[in-house]
Amino acid sequence: MQGRFRRTQHLLNALPILEASVRLGSFTKAGEHLALSQPAVSRHIANLEDQLGVQLFTRTHNKLTVTRQGRDLANAVNLGLSHIDTAIRRISGTAGAGGLRLACTQSFANCWLLPRFSGLRQAMGDVQVHLAVSHWLDDIDPDSVDMIAHWRPQGWAGWPRKRLFQEVTFPVCSREYLDRNPALRLSSEDPSVLSRHNLLHYEERAMEFAGWPEWFAASGIDYSVPDQVFRYPSYQFMLQAAADGEGVALAWRHLAADKISSGELVQIGRDLHRNEAGYFLEYRDTGHMSRHQERLLDWFVIEADK
Repeated sequence: MQGRFRRTQHLLNALPILEASVRLGSFTKAGEHLALSQPAVSRHIANLEDQLGVQLFTRTHNKLTVTRQGRDLANAVNLGLSHIDTAIRRISGTAGAGGLRLACTQSFANCWLLPRFSGLRQAMGDVQVHLAVSHWLDDIDPDSVDMIAHWRPQGWAGWPRKRLFQEVTFPVCSREYLDRNPALRLSSEDPSVLSRHNLLHYEERAMEFAGWPEWFAASGIDYSVPDQVFRYPSYQFMLQAAADGEGVALAWRHLAADKISSGELVQIGRDLHRNEAGYFLEYRDTGHMSRHQERLLDWFVIEADK
């Protein structure tokens, strides 16, 4: 147990060093930021690479380039540190001291915000964005945050809101699963083909967004979710299961876009558009929008349009 703790402690010590190195683009600058020498930073990163068994940076001709694995891990650390900071501020009674507090679900944080979080921090400059992340937003007190990213067209806290994405859903699977089940290539012309395959589900809440019954109904097909079907604990778990070849998931375009562009998932069926639904950014109404709120809203709108 003690050896396991030491290994975990080494990881925890190295992760903020990785985050600073990626964010600042230099071991030297990361060392200056963290009051460490450049060799010490380099040593921590090398040890972290050895422990994980992956290369986090490539080093050629004195040029440091972060790998995809390094950037993914640094983004996760960035997001995690922000979430920890929010929790500390909340329990210590300093939640309102500086910066902006943004609430969102774990699915939105991991599938959409995480790959863009470094860009958000750069865009906000000295303004700290503290995250309150939960599986369901009902668990978060609106009075404890300044802005909420959510999917309810009727609003969440009754504040002004801006729509970021229209709800567009479609079936996805891994290329390997598609190769094993070539009949799925016909699902755009004949959606009923999908009902004969392993459809993935998660613990969604009824009537809040489109599921398999709504997707099939748009093509005039009656479908009921089996009573004993396995449900993944979250949306990102289900997407990863689809990427691992477990079956076919119903994807929201904006949350699955990164996995589709990377080739982990492929679209195999028709789009379902629901004009009234989507993702929204709701902001606390204090009579006028603050400069910080405007900057964060502008960043979200620009990223959502990409």
